[in-house]
Amino acid sequence: MATYNLKFNKDDSVIRHVIVGLLADLNDKLSFHRQISNDERAEIDVPFFYAVSGDENFLKDAFLFSNANGEACDPNGEFADGNYDKVPRGIVNLSSFAVDPAKLVNKRNMGHYMMMNEDGLMEGYVAEFEMIPIVIGVDIEILLSSQLDLFKITEAIVKKMYKANFYHVDAGHLEEGTYRITSEYAMPDDYEQERPVEYSFDDKGNHKVTFTLEISSFIPSFDFEEDVYRKFTRTSYTNVVVADYIDPNGFLDPTLIRVDENGNAILDANGNTMPMVYYDNYEPSMWESNGESWIKTSTGMDVTNLDLVATFGNQLTTESQIKRLTRRRKQSNRMFAIGNSNLTTPGQGSPNSALLGDNYEVKAKQFPWGDKLDQ
Repeated sequence: MATYNLKFNKDDSVIRHVIVGLLADLNDKLSFHRQISNDERAEIDVPFFYAVSGDENFLKDAFLFSNANGEACDPNGEFADGNYDKVPRGIVNLSSFAVDPAKLVNKRNMGHYMMMNEDGLMEGYVAEFEMIPIVIGVDIEILLSSQLDLFKITEAIVKKMYKANFYHVDAGHLEEGTYRITSEYAMPDDYEQERPVEYSFDDKGNHKVTFTLEISSFIPSFDFEEDVYRKFTRTSYTNVVVADYIDPNGFLDPTLIRVDENGNAILDANGNTMPMVYYDNYEPSMWESNGESWIKTSTGMDVTNLDLVATFGNQLTTESQIKRLTRRRKQSNRMFAIGNSNLTTPGQGSPNSALLGDNYEVKAKQFPWGDKLDQ
């Protein structure tokens, strides 16, 4: 199974994705160099972790002391064996969360999202959405082993990450809709540096750099249009098909021809087969086929009118089916171009008319690969 179509309980948590994106961005950017010898200089990466608990003894009991849990006093594979308090390391702890109403603008815009269809393929859709701005406050603590490392990591923060930083995360559930979110955070101007002066037997004596960050991001509120199930009834006659599909495309084969009670094709005067006609009794209309798709040719057709019913021919079959329908709007693969309008001459438009309407026109054309992203 491909990694993109795996589903987990954590997928639809936007806050979690924003915090994980912060950890990935800090892990990728922050490092410093250490001179090992006269000929060797190493780059020291600073890994960042999320604070899952405030009690260090709880973490050790849960993840470190595992020898007694394994068979024959062997280490249990579900736990770590030994001390993994790596130095240097960074700890990220969530401290606050708030909605920023001052940035809440432009409600009910059209947004794009991706969703997995029944065949396991990703398709693009559009829906109205509202981007709700949020501010996530986190406390950062970087543990170091020496005063010199403390100086170097502070300088690395200033040189590599001051001031604004951006990153993107993909959030959402595959069965509901996935989307990309932009997040931003700015490094602070002040950094608190702590170095141990007094020691005891239980103290590790780590040097620390602490500061706070505010992550500006969004939680999108999509108006997802849900799928529905509907029962359809179709009656086939010698000359026509009557049903309540509204649009027969996707339901009815456009190559259907007229047949008699024995299933034999009905031929015209020239010996050619005759295409079937479709009447819709939900939204009264008549549809005719061009061999590839159904085209609406008339409206207001009352299928209960006796004069019209007399042209149907003999009734052959009646069947019902329950089918899943989606009200989601697929993403339109269109390219738009703005050019000079052929309705007016540039510079001679009406002064009371809009400039765009006077001098420009917008044209659209379909992408060559059609409506589906997988084509």
